Amino acid sequence: VRSDDGINFYQPEGYPLLQGEGEDEAFGIEDCRVALIEDTYYLTFTAVSSHGVGVGMRTTKDWKTFEKHGIVIPPHNKDCAVFEEKINGKFYALHRPSSVDLGGNYIWIAQSPDGIHWGKNKCLIKTRKGKWDSKRVGAGAAPIKTEKGWLEIYHGANENHQYCLGAFLMDLNDPTKVIAQTDGPIMQPQTPYELSGFFGHVVFTNGHIINGDELTIYYGAADEFVCAAKFSIQDILAQLKPCDQK
Repeated sequence: VRSDDGINFYQPEGYPLLQGEGEDEAFGIEDCRVALIEDTYYLTFTAVSSHGVGVGMRTTKDWKTFEKHGIVIPPHNKDCAVFEEKINGKFYALHRPSSVDLGGNYIWIAQSPDGIHWGKNKCLIKTRKGKWDSKRVGAGAAPIKTEKGWLEIYHGANENHQYCLGAFLMDLNDPTKVIAQTDGPIMQPQTPYELSGFFGHVVFTNGHIINGDELTIYYGAADEFVCAAKFSIQDILAQLKPCDQK
């Protein structure tokens, strides 16, 4: 879809519908994130099939023709957000592997020489017992470059499966280092359309628009509605608290 004001959207002509293709996307693709690096858009999405849930990727320059790169991070993995700038000549991306027996649903970071092949993985953000993000965490949209570091808006859920949004900050020159994190959520389900729907008590984002200090976050409400909310980037930065750099 396309919009001239960021609020009213329409389906333009001449653009293909993105949908699952091939056996690794047999059950569909979902939760797409988009990163613009130089003149190329990198689309990372959750690819679902009988093989499992992994991260698929396509790239495009014009939104009409796409190069398919297949599964770039194998199952079980999702919530992949690519940084919109190379750092020291390398691509970086956040992602979320899942472990049933050991570990948990944590946010990891990976490096790549070409934006396609990923390695040097490191765990960044873990769930926090007794807090709003105690059960699972996952990256939102592409990290935002600020003067204080790379700002990431992420989702977290508790044992009651209530999804809220929080933020954390990574070092500008070395995003494998987490500088700060919000203690509480910056957004939580409150309105009727966030509390009741296909999956209630959920706010979940994987897209945004930046206009100076204004951050417009597009988010799913109750897994049924698409909404938008405006934030001040400086206000979010002010809510961050320093954390240990491991």
